[in-house]
Amino acid sequence: MNGLLYAQFRTLLRKPFVYVIVTLSCVLFSFVMGSGGDINTPIPVYIDTNESQAEQVVDYLEANSSQTFDITEKSEVIRSVREGMVYAGLILESNSYDIVVAFDNSNAMALEQNVRKAYADILQQEKLRSSDHPQAEQVMAQLDDQLFSIKTESFLSETSFKYDSKLQAIFGMSVYFVVFTIAYNVIHLLTAKQTGIWDRMILSPTRKWEVYMGILMYAFILGYFQVFIIFSIFKWGLNVDFYDGFINMLILLIPYVLSIVSLSVFLAGISKNIQTFNTLVPLISVSLAMIGGAFWPIEVVTNQYLLLLAKIDPITYILDGLKKVTLYQGTLTEALYPMSILLFMSVLLMGIGINLMERRNE
Repeated sequence: MNGLLYAQFRTLLRKPFVYVIVTLSCVLFSFVMGSGGDINTPIPVYIDTNESQAEQVVDYLEANSSQTFDITEKSEVIRSVREGMVYAGLILESNSYDIVVAFDNSNAMALEQNVRKAYADILQQEKLRSSDHPQAEQVMAQLDDQLFSIKTESFLSETSFKYDSKLQAIFGMSVYFVVFTIAYNVIHLLTAKQTGIWDRMILSPTRKWEVYMGILMYAFILGYFQVFIIFSIFKWGLNVDFYDGFINMLILLIPYVLSIVSLSVFLAGISKNIQTFNTLVPLISVSLAMIGGAFWPIEVVTNQYLLLLAKIDPITYILDGLKKVTLYQGTLTEALYPMSILLFMSVLLMGIGINLMERRNE
């Protein structure tokens, strides 16, 4: 087994390009998908020094929205938007305003509506003050009063969920891409059987279980190391906040990578040849990613049939566990359920897959 592992790693060192490209592609996709303007970042605002009305607009926006604003220079507003640091910027000048955006998005549209409403309310109050109507002050007081009673509840109810676009992209793309890395290394089992190398290895002093273990352990190490590299790049290279759950994440990855190795063995067991396996891998991996919530949060899915299919999807459980130890700052104990399901899937699929492969050899 050690000799088989050594030979495979030597082959990887001679031709590491595919492995490196897949890893970097995952980082790139995660970065692009998770780099949409953060709505919690203060919006840069330029205010004309001679425009007192603009300051009232900013005060109104801060009082009537959860967004914060940062007064700065006009050139800084344009630079921040151009470099993608914020989704929009405000330029408030005499009797006019401009909203600077790099591309149309729902957050910028909501900002524009709030600015327009702020100007309308402020102008309305100014006209009332300048009028000679005896009840002007009373009307303004009524405008400030709430017309409806409002009941406020916590956003984090039983049916709500926390969402972090960066972590969603990192987790989703990582667990998706690693399926390809693992599967296309488990394929060595099929290659060895079809080329006759398997028979020669069986006739050698190496035992059959050692051959299996050598190939499967190699696929596990490559898959796990790939996700570790990706998470490390985002944590230490791009300073992404994992909510102090980085170590727990690495532990959670073990049963997931095992389940994907077992799934790959199962696909190899039901495949008649390498061509069939190469067809099944992208089909199954994309389906698992879409159903399990790798491309979008599974919490937004309402179709009961898709949610039912998600119950047998390993990506569903790994994403659930990763979010519990990061976004919800839970412990590994709270993630025992998804870990146990992944381990169960690993044992079941591995047993069925190897059994099918052995029966085909008889």
